[in-house]
Amino acid sequence: MEYRDLSATVSKKVMIKPRLQIRYPQLTGLPNRKAQMIINDRIMQMVYRLIRDQGYVQDPTKEMTGTYDIELNGDGLISIVFRNYAYAQGAAHGVTLQKSLTMDLWDGREYRSADLFREDSGYKQQIDEILQKQIEEKEVPILEGTPFRGVGPDQDYYLTPTELVVYYQLYEYTPYAYGFPTFPIPYSELTDIVDPNGPLGRLQPVMQ
Repeated sequence: MEYRDLSATVSKKVMIKPRLQIRYPQLTGLPNRKAQMIINDRIMQMVYRLIRDQGYVQDPTKEMTGTYDIELNGDGLISIVFRNYAYAQGAAHGVTLQKSLTMDLWDGREYRSADLFREDSGYKQQIDEILQKQIEEKEVPILEGTPFRGVGPDQDYYLTPTELVVYYQLYEYTPYAYGFPTFPIPYSELTDIVDPNGPLGRLQPVMQ
């Protein structure tokens, strides 16, 4: 079986507790059962991390819901976006946290953003320039006094079949009303910095 032939069967699961309803995925059908277990365990770690970070236990008035999207499931890769919304009694509005996982369906490896590119590629400078251009073109309202730092080695991101999507949290750079600053980058703009042996090297748009 080649990379492009491997995808996972994804089942929807729901965690229900007082004031809490979290939807999350569970993977089945992978040839490497150990990798399948690693990925499913990592998914649950992410679910509980978001519940913890949103203060569910600390605040007995807080209500919480969680959803997810599978952005990529193929070429031996899975990329999942998790969104956790929490509202505390008396607050002006709720707050959503968004996090993501990109993992290898063959061996269960988790990929950080730095793992996508060649070590000597100088990827940060190139991607930062792309992001800055999008900020200017889209007139993204960066908060005054908050310098844009670009991407880091643990940058939040996810993969789609055609794009690398870099995003930032609410309030990190923009007002709450703007939502999550999200920057899709077509793989065609990254061909000279991609690690050919990494996850992007498997995706057909990169190989062309």
